Amino acid sequence: MTRTPVDRALRPRSIAVVGVSATPGSAGRNALNNLVAGGYDGDIHLVSRSGVEIDGRTSVSSVADLPEGVDLAILAVPAAAILETVQACAARRVGVGIIFASGFAELGEAGKAAQDALVEAAEAGGMRLIGPNCLGYRNYVRPMYVGFSGGMTPTLPPSQGQAVAVLTQSGGMMAHLTLALTTRHLPLSYGVSTGNEASLGLEDFLADFADDEATRSVIVFAEQIRRPSDFLAAVSACRDKGKAVVLMHPGRSERAQEAAQSHSGAMAGNYAAMRTLVSHAGAVIVETLEELVDVAEILARTGPPSGGVGIVTTSGAFCGIALDYCDTMGLDVPRLAPATLEGLAAILPAYAQPSNPLDLTTQPQREPDLLGRGLQAVLDDPAIGSVVVAITPGGPGQAVKYFDGLQPALSDAKKPVSLAIMGDGSPLAPEFLERVRDARIAFTRSPERALRAQAAAMEFGRNVERARKAGVSGEPTPSVTLSAADPVLPEHRAKQLLADLGVRIPPGGLARTADEAVGVAGRIGYPVALKAQAADLPHKSDVGGVALSIETEADLRTAWDRMTADVGRARPEMVLDGLLVERMGARGLEMILAARRDPDWGVILVIGLGGVWTETMKDFRILPADLAEADIAEEILRLRAATLLTGGRGSTVKDHHAVAAVAARLGRFMLSNPSIGEIEINPLVVHAEGEGVVALDALVFAATGG
Repeated sequence: MTRTPVDRALRPRSIAVVGVSATPGSAGRNALNNLVAGGYDGDIHLVSRSGVEIDGRTSVSSVADLPEGVDLAILAVPAAAILETVQACAARRVGVGIIFASGFAELGEAGKAAQDALVEAAEAGGMRLIGPNCLGYRNYVRPMYVGFSGGMTPTLPPSQGQAVAVLTQSGGMMAHLTLALTTRHLPLSYGVSTGNEASLGLEDFLADFADDEATRSVIVFAEQIRRPSDFLAAVSACRDKGKAVVLMHPGRSERAQEAAQSHSGAMAGNYAAMRTLVSHAGAVIVETLEELVDVAEILARTGPPSGGVGIVTTSGAFCGIALDYCDTMGLDVPRLAPATLEGLAAILPAYAQPSNPLDLTTQPQREPDLLGRGLQAVLDDPAIGSVVVAITPGGPGQAVKYFDGLQPALSDAKKPVSLAIMGDGSPLAPEFLERVRDARIAFTRSPERALRAQAAAMEFGRNVERARKAGVSGEPTPSVTLSAADPVLPEHRAKQLLADLGVRIPPGGLARTADEAVGVAGRIGYPVALKAQAADLPHKSDVGGVALSIETEADLRTAWDRMTADVGRARPEMVLDGLLVERMGARGLEMILAARRDPDWGVILVIGLGGVWTETMKDFRILPADLAEADIAEEILRLRAATLLTGGRGSTVKDHHAVAAVAARLGRFMLSNPSIGEIEINPLVVHAEGEGVVALDALVFAATGG
């Protein structure tokens, strides 16, 4: 069986250290020491121009003297000698080379050209590269450290089934995350930094981790995802194997994108499209380093929760704070079932009110096991998917008693439980910390962090479930091809396409003369709208190309003459297809619906309320194109202005299910027609529940390069 380059890098049977010297602290000497100290038990070959012997290991003076087919070459040579060394390794059919040296694509165009030359030289011999500008990596399953600084981070044996792989481009982030996970006593399987990713990248290692038996979840810190389709496939593979991927990807701001370019030599892509489609593929995306570790811990220990969060505390004040915080995050805090309330009433003091959040009052000071009984009751409620226990520690001995009271419920918990001990950095007894470590539960000093992590874990579970339901099945969609010669469908043609998709449009027709316009109006009835039509006229109103509420034939002829004159003066070079005559319809709620093809990530849907809601308040949802219709409907109700759809402020309930149906059709169409770059319906008028929607204006654009 042919081994993959990543397998040869992570699990090499033979390693060559090229550029080794006897000088203590040199990159080559450190790399050799790390291999030996890390426990690597395969063949080690040394290459040194001086033919030095180190610790009884002889060296050869040239790469050409290496045996053919070495799995991994550690290139501990200066940047100026890298190209020659890669060429020599490729000639000896080395599988993978790792380059520590910097000074390549991260420095700009000249550096990128030098890096491209490395790739070309490597590929000539079937060799792949890790780096350059790379700190190295660690295999904790079969102990091995490939790097030039530090030593192996101590960790628990990965055989315990909770091992986390850490995957970054930044060596600094790899070091931070491995240390943070080790502090929480989570076992590690791998820690990998990929640097500039001249050849092998995040996508390749993530695909390997999907199949790795020791890895249960993966933390990814990505400054740039260079091969989006491969990354999505790798995330999906992890999802299919029941493995969580927790991703942090800076790049929402322009300055963050500039920082990514200067650090890793690549521009950031479309962050919104990335976030939407990577989440849909099966990753959970977080926004802080704390969340990255907190969420990974929950998912590694117990997997994603299914249901809302339960909150157990000894502070009535915290109940209100927690509800506000959960509301801000969109974290569901379900009401407890009647049977749960009845059971809690039987164990609580008479003055305590059973609810969620559950305030156990100060009674646990005298009765510590009440904490465990209260936690167990909340865990047993069918609506609860996870629980956050937020309590103050009391004195050192009291904190131990509290934990012992919780222990029976913690030991049997089948749902994620986070323990948040309030009091910020106040000291905790060593006996308490030892109990927490042995219990292997998520522990923090911040209830807010615990709730935010549970919210992200729940979002992950929801996304995984949605991905299982998603697909492009449904009624057949029309086939349309646009090209550079026909890059835009004007409104009248775009609307005909929508009609073919089953989307309702106003009755009307295209007229090329005033007499034809009068004929169309006579057939559909007044009042009518009149709109100029040309592929090169997306903003008709800017040139006087729109007239509304025309009541009579005389008014229509006047509007025709005025419009053709105004458009002719504004755009004398343009030839109109004609003027579109449409029946004015009933008023409704105006929304915007678009399906767009991101050139890197693929097709997304954009749904929002019209006018100020989308343009100023940025109130819109970005969704995967293959999301199930019911899930699209659910997302529409997550708009901040959703009360306008649900009957708030005295308005009628609107047909948001019809909006979801149109969005699902557009998504299927875009996925089946790669030459289409964007379809925008603006506005889509939403009528009362059961009365559907009408597309009042639409444009269709060809894909870039289509």
